[in-house]
Amino acid sequence: MGVFILILFYILAPLGLLFLCQKSKFFNKFGTVALAYILGIIAGNSGLISPNFKPMQDTMSSVTIALALPLLLFSINLKQWSRLAYKTGLAVFFGILSVLLVATAGFFIFRDKIDDCWQVTGMMVGVYMGGTPNMAAIMKALNGNPDTFILLNAYDILICMFYFIFLITYAQKFLGKILPPFKPAAEKVHLSNQIDDFDGLGAFSGLGKKQIFLPLLSGVLLSAAIVGAAMLLQPLFPADYKLAGVILSITALSIVFSLVPRINKIQKTFQSGMYLIIIFCIVVGSMADFSTFTLHSFYIAAYIAMVVLGSFTLQVIFSKIFKIDTDTTIITSTALIYSSPFVPTVANALKNKEIILSGITIGIIGYALGNFLGISLAYFLR
Repeated sequence: MGVFILILFYILAPLGLLFLCQKSKFFNKFGTVALAYILGIIAGNSGLISPNFKPMQDTMSSVTIALALPLLLFSINLKQWSRLAYKTGLAVFFGILSVLLVATAGFFIFRDKIDDCWQVTGMMVGVYMGGTPNMAAIMKALNGNPDTFILLNAYDILICMFYFIFLITYAQKFLGKILPPFKPAAEKVHLSNQIDDFDGLGAFSGLGKKQIFLPLLSGVLLSAAIVGAAMLLQPLFPADYKLAGVILSITALSIVFSLVPRINKIQKTFQSGMYLIIIFCIVVGSMADFSTFTLHSFYIAAYIAMVVLGSFTLQVIFSKIFKIDTDTTIITSTALIYSSPFVPTVANALKNKEIILSGITIGIIGYALGNFLGISLAYFLR
């Protein structure tokens, strides 16, 4: 498969997934993001995608995330954040604490079965508090084994794919029996392009109309300008926090522009951002190489499953004690385990876009703290 054909596949495949979700109730239950991961994994392990394309895949995943965040944030009502700040602050504290406690417990369970387990623990704290870039940075900082990183990344994608499906399908109903429901504000969050369900081509209806397309084009150009401005600020941040600094800058600038009524009212910005997120999921899924799996590496998979499921369970216990609602608990887990780009999809599945800004903010906190806490814990356990 040539690089041009692969790029074309990444760009056009979401159309097929959106069509599939619109026509099939079964596939619509999983949603386009989960299907995008599955499609990417199948494509990546079919032998059709050359390993030489990895630099292009890295670039494409970075670009789609960067451009998507402003488009997703332009329609957010910042006024809602003050109402959600207190309970979201509690949720993120307990979410981070849960990851640290379970990862530390896992170290003592698996340290005799996994080589350099202290490094693995640090990398897992990074990835489940920030994201894959944090895990990569921590691996380099600890002089870790690249093969171990590849195994961690591959198992992470596989296990987290199933966990993500749980989050967007049954998590709200399941936790609703344990935790209090989310109480919406008297004034609903204003999403100028708000829709009941994103997963379908119907979400893009009217896109060809001049009164929708031209303002949206200006929104896309503004999104690109925001990314460019954030990149110019990159040298100002410490080496280990350049990515977090760029994402934080993009988020801050996007929120500022969302306060401009003319920008806030642009239609289809949210849907356009979500389309880029689907591309991102296909790209990342296609980068997982399951040929590296061995029986010996099963302990790494078990450790990952323990951290993902254990931290979620512990977080739910904290939420029960401190009366944190169902949706906030779910979106906090999403932001920490998957990072900010996945927040809008889960919020859409929960039919609660009011928590998008909170979730993205939590993801940014995770990006900022992931390297520091991951490296610190690794050296402490060493």
